[in-house]
Amino acid sequence: MKNKVEDFKKDVLHEINMLKQHATIEEKQRLQFSKFDYKEKYLCIYGMLAGTCENLRAKELMELSCIRVMDLGIQGVNALKGLEVSDDNFIVNGKNKGQTWKKVEPESNRNYSYLSALEGYICTKNANNEQIINYIKGFSNELVL
Repeated sequence: MKNKVEDFKKDVLHEINMLKQHATIEEKQRLQFSKFDYKEKYLCIYGMLAGTCENLRAKELMELSCIRVMDLGIQGVNALKGLEVSDDNFIVNGKNKGQTWKKVEPESNRNYSYLSALEGYICTKNANNEQIINYIKGFSNELVL
């Protein structure tokens, strides 16, 4: 049986690589570690790339990139705060089936009880978010999660 945490890290790495591939040059230039805040819809990873993590471009990028989502229930991001990915209690959930989005056009609203694998990973205390951002922007060719 495969290690759930290792599978999760593979899904996070896949999502990162797909963002690196599918985000435009202009979107990647918006990524700034000095302003990064995973709790803010304009300053989280998809928020910086797309302007907000609630718009249709963020939805498109997520659909192109995300394999796994994390169902955090009503606790949302706070359920991940301070956890290490190696913790036995770490939340590793199922495949992305659009759970993150409540409705489609003309508006898309996020359901924040679901996060993409990357969104979940960057909330943890051992995530190297600066390295992730530099990798997506193309400043680095190596990424270790």
